[in-house]
Amino acid sequence: MRTTAAPAAPVRRGAVWLILATAVAALVTGVALAHGLILAGGLVLAGVAGQLVAPPARDHRR
Repeated sequence: MRTTAAPAAPVRRGAVWLILATAVAALVTGVALAHGLILAGGLVLAGVAGQLVAPPARDHRR
């Protein structure tokens, strides 16, 4: 039996840029203040923004 996942909802580019800008601000603040929790939060937000920008993976099996 073959099942297909529902297509992902499109993400607005403005939201991605906002998350990315927040991530960069948190990274810079975390480095400037030498505060690991803020730095880690910035890294997590950068990863979220990267996942939202990347195209969905396709399954090429037949």
